[in-house]
Amino acid sequence: MLLFDHKVLNEKRAGSNRVCGEVNILMKSVKVYIASVMKDGQEEQQTRHVYTGSMAEKNGKNYVFYDESAETGLGGTKTTLKWDEERVVIIRSGSLEHRQEFFQGYMDRSSYKTPYLNIPLETFTRYLYTETRKGAWHIDIEYTLSQDGNPYGEMKILIDIKEEEA
Repeated sequence: MLLFDHKVLNEKRAGSNRVCGEVNILMKSVKVYIASVMKDGQEEQQTRHVYTGSMAEKNGKNYVFYDESAETGLGGTKTTLKWDEERVVIIRSGSLEHRQEFFQGYMDRSSYKTPYLNIPLETFTRYLYTETRKGAWHIDIEYTLSQDGNPYGEMKILIDIKEEEA
């Protein structure tokens, strides 16, 4: 396990003094298992990937950080998963930039930015489920992906995160 130090600046309103303090966030080593299915008409594509990453919990939200592999075509990209019981956010930065937010019944509009072009995307979350057990977390997301208003495909992502043994 890693200990990650953050400097935090707390401001008191109405007149006030600034107080500087330190917050220690315990980083856990985790394995991240991701299975995805994309259905475009009658054609279906499935992928499975396993990553080693770090996990932290702060203010009731869970965070997982991992590096994408070159085999996914996203080499040089760092991914952050942020979630609570109702909402999941996937943030990618590096060789590409993208932020996708999932909340049941929510339409997210985002831009998938590569060094060469920006692709406008719409993500409509049909189903979202999160589960937490001791040392294990599960996220299930089903959504429709569209590009410029044109349906691209029906997607399903299953994410299992397991704390690594010390």
